[in-house]
Amino acid sequence: MFPADHLLAIALVALGPIRSYTVGLRRLERAAPEALPATRRGVYGSAISIQWGLVALLAVIWILTGRAWDGLGLSFRLTSGLIGVALGLAVITVLLVRQRNQTLARPDELAEVRRRLGSLQLMLPHTASEFAAFVRVAVTAGVCEELLYRGFLIWYFAHLLPWWGAGLAAAVAFGLGHAYQGARGVIQTTLVGAFLAAVYFVSGSLWAPIVIHALMDLHTGHLAWRAYQSEQEQRADEQAVVDEIFEGGPPDEPDDGG
Repeated sequence: MFPADHLLAIALVALGPIRSYTVGLRRLERAAPEALPATRRGVYGSAISIQWGLVALLAVIWILTGRAWDGLGLSFRLTSGLIGVALGLAVITVLLVRQRNQTLARPDELAEVRRRLGSLQLMLPHTASEFAAFVRVAVTAGVCEELLYRGFLIWYFAHLLPWWGAGLAAAVAFGLGHAYQGARGVIQTTLVGAFLAAVYFVSGSLWAPIVIHALMDLHTGHLAWRAYQSEQEQRADEQAVVDEIFEGGPPDEPDDGG
């Protein structure tokens, strides 16, 4: 390995979690309510730029060292593992779409979605324009985070650990990279990272994890947008009822007979 490999690994394992927890989240927490939409889109743009910048650095390292792209999992071979993963993904997608349609049709279930998202509501899209920006974030995360955490970090840790240990170490780094989600979020994203590493090993290619990762983020972002939109519509309906009641002004004072 070369010094650049170690620097990129340090950036992903140590600097990434620090930045995600301190810079991006703090910008949103400090923003005034009326400035949140613009701040949220700004955070999205920064995340996209940083991730593609790291991938560009990775590509430069790979080209200058003359390494085969197979080392990053970018080969495409129609293996039995890849076919199995594709079939499993198709089944899960059908079931998930059915569940999504049921959730979107019920305000009580959308309220439960908002409750489960908790503090992530600062990061997730609330409007159609924000979701349009979030789509680019989801695609970027699918491509860049898989190249960096599953492709590069597993390759990096495999020089020191067996394949399963390398996959686990990369999954932990991936979880820490989402430190802004709190302890529970770190655990959940670590498990997601382990799952994606398993998909990578079974399929023999990084393309399957890339597609799954992007779809997962798109699903979460779209569901969040619709859940927050539903909340805004409910508040607007409640306000309309109040306005209608008092449309003619406050009720007349009762006549006291004076």
